[in-house]
Amino acid sequence: MVNIDHDITRGWTQAEIAMRVPLDNWASYESSLAESPMLTKTMINVIVYSLGDWLSQTVFQQKTVLEFDVVRTIRNGFIGLCFGPAVHAYYEWSDHILPVEGGLVNRLEKILMDQTLYLTVKCSIYIAAVGLLQGDNFEAIQNSVKTRIRPICFTAWKFWPLIHCITYSVIPNRHRMLWVNCVDLIWNAILASMSRSEESIDSQAEEHSKLAMEVDVADVGVIQVQNIHAKPKEDSLTADDEFVLSSYNVSQESLIDKNVTSRAMAS
Repeated sequence: MVNIDHDITRGWTQAEIAMRVPLDNWASYESSLAESPMLTKTMINVIVYSLGDWLSQTVFQQKTVLEFDVVRTIRNGFIGLCFGPAVHAYYEWSDHILPVEGGLVNRLEKILMDQTLYLTVKCSIYIAAVGLLQGDNFEAIQNSVKTRIRPICFTAWKFWPLIHCITYSVIPNRHRMLWVNCVDLIWNAILASMSRSEESIDSQAEEHSKLAMEVDVADVGVIQVQNIHAKPKEDSLTADDEFVLSSYNVSQESLIDKNVTSRAMAS
């Protein structure tokens, strides 16, 4: 197809195609943005929301590209579809009441508004929408919003204010939604990495807790064994005594095996 006119001209080289494709796609995006800004931004929102969810389930979790929940990805794409017009309207309204031409003060006020009013409302609606589409009841959705909104905001404040210094100083209004969505993919990677770290810490803590419980049980077994050995020699061992001795030997062998395994993994 790319060499269909080879008998008339020399055709396109692979390097020329690689150079022209992104430029032509960007030109098409700009043209569509000029003709239908809300529709174009909404479609971009759907694509990025779906792509972000897919990446968070696969690449960012170090899984295969096909190991993901299709329904969840479609659900997030639908939420992106609903958010598209609202986000477009927000950026237009934000520029209307606080135009960036107003200088540094206006830009700082835009960032403050973005990280308080806009962030809390959008995240609350997103959490509620996810719960609603999952079939949760109103009480569960309400509890989810209450418990998750604060840590989300605290975490976002460590990342997004710096990003929005660029958003409201360098990025034109018509491209802000695309810019924020692209950065959001990086943000999802950070959150997924943090989630993996927390899961690793939790698993280690659980393993240590189990080992501590086994040691406690072993300590009790030591006391029982000592009591058995303290009995007079003329007293014969009961069935319970034999069971305690047998269980103690098995538990000691298990602890030895685990310690050897742990040292081998550590080395």
